[in-house]
Amino acid sequence: MKENKTVRIYVASSTYDRPLKQEGYSLMKDETVLQVGASLTDKKIYRGVTTDDTGENISGRNQQYCELTGLYWIWKNAKEDYVGMVHYRRHFLLPENWLERMIENDIDVILPVPLYVAPCLSENYRERHIATDWDYLMEYIQKNLSTEYTTAVEFFNGCLYSPCNMLIAKKTVFDELCSWLFPILDAVAVHIGKREDKYQNRYPGFMAERLMTYFFEGRKCQYNVVYANKDFWD
Repeated sequence: MKENKTVRIYVASSTYDRPLKQEGYSLMKDETVLQVGASLTDKKIYRGVTTDDTGENISGRNQQYCELTGLYWIWKNAKEDYVGMVHYRRHFLLPENWLERMIENDIDVILPVPLYVAPCLSENYRERHIATDWDYLMEYIQKNLSTEYTTAVEFFNGCLYSPCNMLIAKKTVFDELCSWLFPILDAVAVHIGKREDKYQNRYPGFMAERLMTYFFEGRKCQYNVVYANKDFWD
């Protein structure tokens, strides 16, 4: 069955990534490097690398959107039946026959094992980042996605979310997520604009981690979701 399905896990990487201290990592056979923020530099990670500035893209927004410029590129340009995004330092820990198991069990998406934060997702964001940014996000959801607002509030009052904007999914499911996610992030980014602090300027990426988890949690009856551990290379 696997031979009838195509798969590609894109590893978001950039020319600004610091070299890994650990040795011995090599890409899995289904992984390929995707250089993100490629339109912002003349450098290439290596000759012939896949870059997020081809086709329909938002590569130029990488300083704000971080790896999400890669997520967007996959949405608009990838053609595989199953697609995923990981990071140059973070990869899913998967069994060798993970794709067969995903197909046989009709799994829609693999997310990272949820992370616990306190006192809850919304307050954790407001404490670690700029509180008014989160407040506007919730105002936007209340006004423009009113049927989801109560469910979203309940979810963000919880303490678990899948971090890092990592996932592997059926391409159709991946597309459904992105079609929902990016209009929200774009509207919030238009309202808030750029932040002087480089870290806090990455708020679309921080919000996306919470929103991506909510998207699947709020649609439990629609999607078959499983979770996998990830590694972290220093």
